[in-house]
Amino acid sequence: MPEFISKLQYKTSEDGEYADEKARNLEETIDLIKNFPWAIEQYADLGITGPSITILDQNGNYLKAGIYYGGKYSLYFFDSKNHLYVRKNIKLDILYNTVNEFFAGKIDLLNFYKESFAFGIRKLFITNPFEYRIKLWKVLLLSVFWIYISAIFWFFSFNFSIIQPTGLFGLIPTLFAVIISWPLFKILNAYFKKKDQYLKISTASDIFYFGDSEGEIKAYHKKDIDRAIHYVNRESRSPNEFEIMEIIFKDGTSITFSNMLISYGTLSEKFTRKWNFKSKIVKQNAFKITWSL
Repeated sequence: MPEFISKLQYKTSEDGEYADEKARNLEETIDLIKNFPWAIEQYADLGITGPSITILDQNGNYLKAGIYYGGKYSLYFFDSKNHLYVRKNIKLDILYNTVNEFFAGKIDLLNFYKESFAFGIRKLFITNPFEYRIKLWKVLLLSVFWIYISAIFWFFSFNFSIIQPTGLFGLIPTLFAVIISWPLFKILNAYFKKKDQYLKISTASDIFYFGDSEGEIKAYHKKDIDRAIHYVNRESRSPNEFEIMEIIFKDGTSITFSNMLISYGTLSEKFTRKWNFKSKIVKQNAFKITWSL
């Protein structure tokens, strides 16, 4: 008897967030469907990203069983050639029959309708690990102003050194260029020190993982968080694009990272009302934030 990968998606899950993913045979998969909390998961998104059970066969075909109105169900069949077939408003016995057909490798699509546009749908069936790492391109994007202003001063310094190659007076533009470029040097230094920083966090799960390097990754619980401090620019027109986030736990310990790793907007979306996420904004000047990276 074949074993197909199956996984669960709840109404608190974000797109691509699945739980209890493992290989199961037909009988185990049917039991999974029977024991899924369909009644509790009602009043949620009825679409392809709503509460569901997704099954993946050995050929790369997906079958997703989701909720529908009035205690009925929906079926989504996404084949290995990126075609999406949908069947809605079905009873449980039809759902079981379709799962049986799927395991037998001969699913009947006559009662399904084919979606004419299925671009980008595959990512909704694939499990997203929700892992965040520091990327150099993102650091450079956040540093655009400092790169721009530093380049101007170094260009001016280089040209001035040609006109005035010797003497103390000729060093003044270079000194200014070094001073102006200090934030950029600090940012690049922070990148090389923390480029192995890692965060794994999703919306539905209480557990998340963080570490400054692979060997320092630890598990944390959202329920243990006391509050978060979000350090932002004091000046509304500041050239600085960096922000710092400090997560403080109930035992007094804390972890700190910047938006080089994850933006505050993305981070806050990981906390539903269930977690009672309390955040305080602290405004600082651009140089203090840069120094703290």
